[in-house]
Amino acid sequence: MWDSSDRFHHALLRFPLPIVAAINGPALTGGFDFAVRCDLRIASSSARFGHPERSFGDVVYGPLHDLVGGAVARDLCLTGRTVDANEAHVLGLVARVVPPTELMAVTREVARSITAFPRELSIRTKAKIVARMSIDPNTKTLDL
Repeated sequence: MWDSSDRFHHALLRFPLPIVAAINGPALTGGFDFAVRCDLRIASSSARFGHPERSFGDVVYGPLHDLVGGAVARDLCLTGRTVDANEAHVLGLVARVVPPTELMAVTREVARSITAFPRELSIRTKAKIVARMSIDPNTKTLDL
């Protein structure tokens, strides 16, 4: 299971085009990790984020640290507390918070705004993002 998980997480991290996530409800444990690996996150007001697994297993720390910085990542990973969508926005976890009924429309609009630019530029920009992460593709998910 972990080998396929490692391949999946690295495929997300290295996907050559921007990934926009629409989060509507709880993004906990692996769902939180999945959201963090996306390039942009749009959350409904009902979204929540957290690492409750810290009470029984390893937490994926590195990508969250890269996204929000060490102080916030340590707080969320060490305490396991859950944050709501508004706090996630304040912390920089999500780009926008919208009503649940508007989530997909707003997410599609963000995706359309990205695709309005030349594909080659998006690919080059995403390559810079990936390079900046400096994550070895052989690193195991639980070691991140």
